[in-house]
Amino acid sequence: MSNGFLTPVGAELMMPERSTVTSHPAGWLVSSPEGLEVFDSTFGRSLLSAAFEGCGASTVSDALDYAAVSLRDRAQLRRPDGSIVWEHVHDGWPEWGTGSAYWDSVSETLAFTEPGHDSDRWCLVRAGEMVASVELTELTAGGSFVYRTPRGHLGLSVGAGQDGCAVYWIDPMRLGNDLDPIVYDEEVVLDVGRFDSIVTLTHESDVMRVRSTVDSDSFVSIRSGDIDSGIEEFVPFHWAVGSEDRLVVCVGDDENQMFVSGAADLGSWRQLDPPAGLGSDARLVGGIDGLCASCDWPSGTVRLWQGPVV
Repeated sequence: MSNGFLTPVGAELMMPERSTVTSHPAGWLVSSPEGLEVFDSTFGRSLLSAAFEGCGASTVSDALDYAAVSLRDRAQLRRPDGSIVWEHVHDGWPEWGTGSAYWDSVSETLAFTEPGHDSDRWCLVRAGEMVASVELTELTAGGSFVYRTPRGHLGLSVGAGQDGCAVYWIDPMRLGNDLDPIVYDEEVVLDVGRFDSIVTLTHESDVMRVRSTVDSDSFVSIRSGDIDSGIEEFVPFHWAVGSEDRLVVCVGDDENQMFVSGAADLGSWRQLDPPAGLGSDARLVGGIDGLCASCDWPSGTVRLWQGPVV
């Protein structure tokens, strides 16, 4: 029985160094320090491209009508032609960070982070007015991004690093002075593509948790060392991708190993064959139309895959 689960589609593509690839309703969003670009599901056609110097974790709306951009000293909402709809100037991020910005089309809310002296803030703007903000217990400059659940919650995933990590969830349809976010302390969201459950890693990165909904009081969890007897303690998870009701995960230090399990219980795991052409530094992300994309962050090498089929 074959344990292969990915089939390469087309040739490798070269994106700017330090690029990240995430799933987008139109196909794929490629974000780099040089700007943003949206491709169709096969990377065959560029649908939108915008260049920004020092671009942080920025996004493009589902309908491709807005770009939410985090720059060194400001956050912006822009149209595809480059015109600025709204802008907020702040004191500026440290040299090693640029914050995040996200446009939620459903609630017409701009969510962005800004630096502070003792703590950073997650700010929420509607119709050009600041309607709410969340004081963050962790500094966000080292890395943050916004994740939207199928039920409409926005989650700001902060970290991880020596300063710790956390995930802050809000319902953008219920903003106000009494905004009380749901917080996952010492966790980060693991982007698994268009998957209904919430998948996170703890700060140590060797414990994965799966929740059915954002506000669920319970979760199932697994340590990497409990997946297989050949995995030592504290070996980190690298990525996870959803496939219907199953999860494919990658764990490893010097040599990556891949396994699949039912997402509901994480109780039984089967080892998979690493696909040829998927580099050890590459991160796999689930997309639309039964496709995945892998991206090697240091080099910008991107490859499209059919699957996972498990």
